[in-house]
Amino acid sequence: MEIASVKLQAEGFDTVITHSVPEALAKAEDLLPDLILSDIYMPPGPNGWELALAVRRDPKLQHVRFALFTSLRDPMMDLAQDDRARMMSELKGIPIFSKVDDVEELDKKISTLLSH
Repeated sequence: MEIASVKLQAEGFDTVITHSVPEALAKAEDLLPDLILSDIYMPPGPNGWELALAVRRDPKLQHVRFALFTSLRDPMMDLAQDDRARMMSELKGIPIFSKVDDVEELDKKISTLLSH
């Protein structure tokens, strides 16, 4: 995420990096950002899916746009079947951006997401 953060800052975005779900939630509640862009895997501990669920369930953060960021071809592949069903029902509509996109493509995707 650090590389993406530097590239996004160069494109004019303000970014804040966190390293855990609890830290991300605390920062989000303090800053009320326009967008949370979270890596799916954040070892150790909860992952981006869990962060997305926590954001959607937090009344203070429900309005914050959320996107996942991954290099995985199938981000749901590692989820158990019941987790996959829960994620699909509770997190439908959350975009998943690829880490292999160049910064201009990521910039376009984020700008489009923020404009809706």
